[in-house]
Amino acid sequence: MRLAETSLTIRRVESFDIPVLAALHAACFTAPWDQHWTEKSFKDVLGMPGAGALIAAIGSEPVGFAVARVAADEAELLLIGTRPEYRRGGYGRALIEHMLMALKGGGATQVFLEVAEPNTSGLRFYESLGFREVGRRRDYFHGETTVDALVLARRITAEVKKASQ
Repeated sequence: MRLAETSLTIRRVESFDIPVLAALHAACFTAPWDQHWTEKSFKDVLGMPGAGALIAAIGSEPVGFAVARVAADEAELLLIGTRPEYRRGGYGRALIEHMLMALKGGGATQVFLEVAEPNTSGLRFYESLGFREVGRRRDYFHGETTVDALVLARRITAEVKKASQ
């Protein structure tokens, strides 16, 4: 299903969304290096200063989410996930564009994220959004297997698309 064919809504996460985030995470993060996030994980992270999340839905059906935090003028995109059956439909891109606008509104001028080195499709996706590799964290992701993370960054500039586009 493509974004143009649907009515996608993206909104800030509320406390009642925490179980939905945990279920979305379980559906989206299934690689051998992924770690499971529980409802408590989401509550703990979203309780931190500068943290926030967005949820994307088609009608009442949640299809993706993003979690980030801002400290001073830097932000970190902690998680972004789109349910597998909705990938490559523009939903992840819409989530990131909305999140970049929110981070910019929070004062961030640069955003960082980590992507598992074997996640080549994720890496290509982030590169298409202007992220560039700036570092590596050895043995960063620990699930069934352990893999390195590539640290990516991009500036948050005035050309960040408006949420209404």
